[in-house]
Amino acid sequence: MFDFPGGQVAAFSVTFAIGTVGFFIFRFLRIPSPAMLGPMTVTGALSAAGLFPFFNTRIIELTVSIMAGIMIGRLIDRTVVRRILKMAKPVAIQTVGMLALSMICGISMHLVSEIDLKTTLISSSAGGVTEMIIFGMAIDADISVVAFGQVFRLVFFLALMPYLGVVHKKITSALHIQPGKNTRVTDVPDEPTEFFSRSDYLVMGLMVLAGSSLVYWLNIPAGAMLGAMFASGGTSLYLNKHYNFDERLRFIVFVCIGLVTGARITPQFVAQFGALILPVALMTLIMLIGCFLLAIILSKTSELSLLTCLLCVTPAGITQAAVIAEEIGADPIAASIFQTARFLSIVTVFPWLVLPFI
Repeated sequence: MFDFPGGQVAAFSVTFAIGTVGFFIFRFLRIPSPAMLGPMTVTGALSAAGLFPFFNTRIIELTVSIMAGIMIGRLIDRTVVRRILKMAKPVAIQTVGMLALSMICGISMHLVSEIDLKTTLISSSAGGVTEMIIFGMAIDADISVVAFGQVFRLVFFLALMPYLGVVHKKITSALHIQPGKNTRVTDVPDEPTEFFSRSDYLVMGLMVLAGSSLVYWLNIPAGAMLGAMFASGGTSLYLNKHYNFDERLRFIVFVCIGLVTGARITPQFVAQFGALILPVALMTLIMLIGCFLLAIILSKTSELSLLTCLLCVTPAGITQAAVIAEEIGADPIAASIFQTARFLSIVTVFPWLVLPFI
């Protein structure tokens, strides 16, 4: 990154404009989810070249998380709540599966490289980039390898998510799964709808501010998004009304997520590419195959659609998965629940599984 003339506001504005150009290019090329992948690709190229204008990406990420939470919260109603309560079994299956898959990937990466086992285990875990780097520092692992493995996995699966709709069609065709067999958590019957008044939007805004602040302060993963989601959804649930989310705001959410993700592709990331690509690629391939198998198991043991299950086990960001669910026709509520469970289990349980190998 470099200091942009005019300050951080100007830097963000220019970067957003560049990301928007990426959106138009990807839309012209008919690439899925152009509003996220386009900005992510062009700004990632800038970041890799050391030309990413400096601005506080943390503030942007926090703001977008709250907006995404409000966008998803509008899907919550009383029928959805009843169905969520039935998801304990598939969530447990997914949690155990992702922990086991992280261990398998770490051991495999160690066997095909000269990297020590504790470093490969942390590098291959399906957790958060920041959290795993901090854990690696605590146990004296090779932080550069950890960062490369985590960022590579994140970018790979983020780029894959928009294509899950196509993958879903191929899997259902090959396995002869009936398209209408499964449902989504948010598949609810059409009912007469009453929408928010201006005063209702004001109440919801205050609830979102309080809810997202509280959950974020408690250091819960993706706390700003989850707090906003449950606050807005809870308000809608209590009032028994629905609210709209402007498509222009939805576009901003996608573009900003692309910008923040692109900023992670640093020159240091590119410099390590040659030496680490083979072991990291093997780890990613194993995780990819394992996620597909786990998604099929989840679809067989739950009422969720296979498309939603594929998204639920994709080891990418919680916010990104929930937002992409909207784009490809999966269930964002289920994606948020499963992704949060995956993240929490890796951050809280996986370090204890790694300790015997140190």
